[in-house]
Amino acid sequence: MRITRHKRQIFLFLAAILVPAGVLIGLAGRIMFQDRELAAKRAVDQRQVAVDQVRRELSSRLEAIRLQEINRFIRAPSSQGPQDSDDPAVIFVGRLEADRLLLPWEVSPAQDSAEFARRRQEGEAQEFVKKNNAAAVAAYRLALASARSPLESAEARLLLARTLSKAGNTEEASQLYRALLNDPSGARDEQGVGFRFYAATRLVEMKRDPDVVSGFLRKEVDGETRLTLPELYMVRTLLGTNARTSQRIAQMEQAVALGKGIPRLRAQIEAGAAWVPYGVEPWLVTITSPQAPLPALLVAVSSARVAPPGVKLLSRSSMGDALGEGFPGLHVEWSDNRFLETARTGLPVGLWIASLALVLGVAVFGGYLLLRDVNRDVRMTEVRSQFVASVSHELKTPLTAIRMFAETLSMGRTRDEHTKAEYLETIVNESERLARLVDNVLDFSKIEQGKKIYRLRPVRLEDVAGSAARAMQFPLAQQGFELRFCVEQDLPELRADPDAIQQAILNLLTNAMKYSGDAREIDLRLSARNGDAVIEVADHGLGMAPDEQKHIFEKFYRAPSHESRLIAGTGLGLTLVAHIVQAHGGRVKVESAPGSGSTFSILLPIEQHS
Repeated sequence: MRITRHKRQIFLFLAAILVPAGVLIGLAGRIMFQDRELAAKRAVDQRQVAVDQVRRELSSRLEAIRLQEINRFIRAPSSQGPQDSDDPAVIFVGRLEADRLLLPWEVSPAQDSAEFARRRQEGEAQEFVKKNNAAAVAAYRLALASARSPLESAEARLLLARTLSKAGNTEEASQLYRALLNDPSGARDEQGVGFRFYAATRLVEMKRDPDVVSGFLRKEVDGETRLTLPELYMVRTLLGTNARTSQRIAQMEQAVALGKGIPRLRAQIEAGAAWVPYGVEPWLVTITSPQAPLPALLVAVSSARVAPPGVKLLSRSSMGDALGEGFPGLHVEWSDNRFLETARTGLPVGLWIASLALVLGVAVFGGYLLLRDVNRDVRMTEVRSQFVASVSHELKTPLTAIRMFAETLSMGRTRDEHTKAEYLETIVNESERLARLVDNVLDFSKIEQGKKIYRLRPVRLEDVAGSAARAMQFPLAQQGFELRFCVEQDLPELRADPDAIQQAILNLLTNAMKYSGDAREIDLRLSARNGDAVIEVADHGLGMAPDEQKHIFEKFYRAPSHESRLIAGTGLGLTLVAHIVQAHGGRVKVESAPGSGSTFSILLPIEQHS
């Protein structure tokens, strides 16, 4: 009857909810699939149109930059490179001599005036050959006085400051170095290093004005001035590595690497390329034709700064679209939702999704409630059946023994007084066993109804445990068990319900007998430690896994192992033990491992009950 009712519930659920939901989902899916196909076709067309538009916009922007840089060089033919461009998209502009790129710091040094050169040579001779620092200072002062350009003036001050420091006049040397830090001319030597950076290095070596030097270096790195690669290396040495310095060094190193690939770049442009990508986050590079007096120029532009909004340009991309022969190897990558189009149905997509979500939510929730109800009924039915079968089996065993020995005695089949006494003792012990089983069931029923009452009074724990041991003596002896009873001396009294504590010990001893396997030794130990009276029952049998230990005190729980299924039991013994101990303010512990036996410990607080 119950199974038929469950089948009817499932059928009605399927008919009333799942079938309409399935039909609705199928129709909605069909409509949305068709719209998605149309949207995909439109997206392909839109993608191609977008690629053409990006190509046109990019070509127009880059052509404007190319003409802008050519005009700038025509207006200022002495200009040396990238530091002169006002367009933030322009990373690098350099002159080409054949296949050699002239970098910003690769400039021909200006010719020194004759007077300055003579005074400088005289000072160097006094400083390095004759080791006469005072004479060298005088010669460098004359060189400074004869300087005719910012370059000569900066060099003379640097030489003079160095010699003053050697001569011991560190204060005046420091003043000259600080003045060089603020030199507005930005004069550089033939290595492309500004004299102000040499001054910063000397101040660091002299351990003078560290805050001034640090502020100067940070201003140079974070400012708009485009430093040369040797200058950036000096900044990194003096200031340490930071993100801004590393970024600028990487950019200049990429310019150096670009200069080594001029023949390949020129070949691509001659083959029809307008702009060639270079690098992972690419620069767009082109070479202008030389027109006297203007030399050939190499222009490098940041692709990120010239790309249209929402577009990312990459030199390699498996997901992007190629921009064509004018930009060989350059791909455009779109944002993820650039070409996603909302499906056009009779209802908005949001409403479709909300409707489907509502129907599916009702179906799933209804299914969950139904399955939970069915599973709960099935579990309760299984638990009841298992409990009835277990209790019947547990009761039948002592009843059978009692009946068999009683019939034997009533029929007078034995006249041996010793045998009669043994039969009577068996009947008594089986009756006690039967009574314990009935008490367990009755006590569990009272606990479930909240009617279980414990009567506490002063008791001696060794007397209660001794009574339990004597009650178990016969069944233990029948099965060949040896019970080792160990009591610590001078155990204090405690307030407890002796019958309940005895029942707990009997349940643990019975449990130990069932799960001892082939072992035939059980330990019952009484002790006191850390303010608790401790009752330990240990066997040396089957043991249990850690996962099983979490559930053994639950009602009707039986370990799922094969050995446990063969052992009769109601699953109530340990549940009653836990309840009795908790009612006395104590706790139960278990230590066990598969194949190593189990030790159950009851800990009852002495102070609260003494």
